[in-house]
Formats: sequence, C-alpha cells, structure tokens
Amino acid sequence: MRRLQQRIRDLEAELTRLQAQNDELAASTRDEAFNRLQDREPALT
Repeated sequence: MRRLQQRIRDLEAELTRLQAQNDELAASTRDEAFNRLQDREPALT
C-alpha cells in the first residue's frame, strides 16, 4: 500500500513538472508567433 501511495505522489509530481514545462513551451511559441507577425511588412493598399 505504501509503495502505491509513493508511486501516486511521484506521478503527481511528474504531472506538475510536465504541465509547467508545457506552459513554458506554449508561452514561448506564442511569443515567437507574435514576433513573426510584427516583423511582417504592411500590406500594400
């Protein structure tokens, strides 16, 4: 029973770490996309 409880704690910690890493990657991707949009030249009118 203790092994299972420890395994659950380990998996929860891993989940938290992966969610934080995913949030960082998503923010980085948004920033890069925003920068690319700003670097575009204006459309001709």
